Amino acid sequence: MLPLSAPAASPFLTAHFVLAIDGLTSMGFARCTGLTAEVTVEEYHEGGENRFAHRLPVRAASANLVLSRGVGPSTDLWAWFGEFRTDGVVTPRDGTVVLMGTEAGGLAPVRVWAFTGGWPVRVTGPDLDAQASAVAIESIEIAHRGLVLKEVPGGSGGRAPGAGVVVGAGGARWP
Repeated sequence: MLPLSAPAASPFLTAHFVLAIDGLTSMGFARCTGLTAEVTVEEYHEGGENRFAHRLPVRAASANLVLSRGVGPSTDLWAWFGEFRTDGVVTPRDGTVVLMGTEAGGLAPVRVWAFTGGWPVRVTGPDLDAQASAVAIESIEIAHRGLVLKEVPGGSGGRAPGAGVVVGAGGARWP
């Protein structure tokens, strides 16, 4: 079947996004990787059925989020990571990565990925070089229990209401 028309919406640019974590200051980042989720598959070979193997969903998994940004005045992420070094425990926190797009002449959320039970597994400070005049970049890696693509308040962000896939510790489901 051929489409009758091309989609009218243009893809969103990835230039503006914000990390918001419960109890910490929201901050912008220059790069974010790890917005991925997958369901592992187990093959079951049924006796007497040689044409195919049954493929069954087993467990959902999400990659760690890795975010990088220019060093600024906030030390919240370093303090969060430091909880483990000082107390031997770290407080798991929920958070969101919000992609901002241009709508009506200003920036507005167009996609929101929420994670639960996140905690920092690595922080990296900038490479310091007196002979370079580059931006000082720091990064944080966050392990979590799963990602959920949330509805964007005040709009669909280009997708049908109610559409999306929820992937977390409890498995995958299609709402």
